[in-house]
Amino acid sequence: MISFGFSQSSYYTQFQGGGNIGVSNPKYQGTFNGYSLHFIFGKNFNEKAFIGLGLGNETLKGDYSENENQGGESKKLKYDRNLFPIFIDARFPFKDFAEASRIGVVANAGYAPSIGPVYDKGFLGKVGLFYLFDSLNKTKFTISATYVYQQLHGNYYGPTFYHQHINLSAGIMLK
Repeated sequence: MISFGFSQSSYYTQFQGGGNIGVSNPKYQGTFNGYSLHFIFGKNFNEKAFIGLGLGNETLKGDYSENENQGGESKKLKYDRNLFPIFIDARFPFKDFAEASRIGVVANAGYAPSIGPVYDKGFLGKVGLFYLFDSLNKTKFTISATYVYQQLHGNYYGPTFYHQHINLSAGIMLK
């Protein structure tokens, strides 16, 4: 059996971008779609786990109205805000296949502060699957699909509401 040896760094950097596809929200009609760009820097725990700190920029746009309006009239409103999430990123590969392919579980938890007038704030959580093409080169390619639950504060009906969407991302991992 031939074994190819190549060094792996104990740290990793990841750049990823993707699309947000809105999912129907309880209490509201309408969904928000958008995009996301993330930068993550973290620790590579012997190829068994990748845990890092992430920063991002996300945009969500869409129309919504309240399902159960007290006055009987439903007013349609627009949502067009950005998010600046700061989050913990955890990736746990659980299956290797072929020579350089791995799949695993990804989870994020964090908070998006309001850094300007068009930025919303709130807590967020993500969970999903990722695929890593772990080539012999330093640059690795990754894709992920996650379910996102996001608290948002910039709405017409009350101080807080919750949004859910599916995020599909592609990126590169340097390790």
